Amino acid sequence: MKKNLLYGLTIFNSICFLIILFGFSSGDNEKKLLNYSDRILKVRGLIIVDSLGIERVIIASQIPTSQSSLGNRLYPREKGTNVSGLMIYDSEGQERGGYVTDDDYGNAFLTLDSKTGQTFLALAEPYGATALQLWDRKGRNKISLETTDSIAQINIKNNNKSIKLYRDDK
Repeated sequence: MKKNLLYGLTIFNSICFLIILFGFSSGDNEKKLLNYSDRILKVRGLIIVDSLGIERVIIASQIPTSQSSLGNRLYPREKGTNVSGLMIYDSEGQERGGYVTDDDYGNAFLTLDSKTGQTFLALAEPYGATALQLWDRKGRNKISLETTDSIAQINIKNNNKSIKLYRDDK
């Protein structure tokens, strides 16, 4: 008799527990728990790695200086210069460009880099000056477009010699 009573109480308790457990949840709550489309993810950084664990994209506030086991860029960012935004890296973990703002002056940059250094720059200063620059890895050949509130200029350098674009250039 005690055995049957014990089984009966166990079954009764299990049924009560299930009623309490499922009685407080509704279909809407389950849908809300599984639907994250209206949620905001707030983080200081996000690192995307490839199948080998190599960092390929970093989105962060204060992106770290690039590091590669196969050799860093020849000219890494200066110490104390912090940038925030999105950086891209190649399959060796080498920094190859980014879309960032600097924490010192507030410039916005779009850059593309070779394995040895930066070769493309689009720059917007916080007060309106802009620049677009392309150059070779040794800096001997360069095209620069710049604008400010007072000037607009185009500079071209071929084999370290400035090229004049107009007859009245001096």
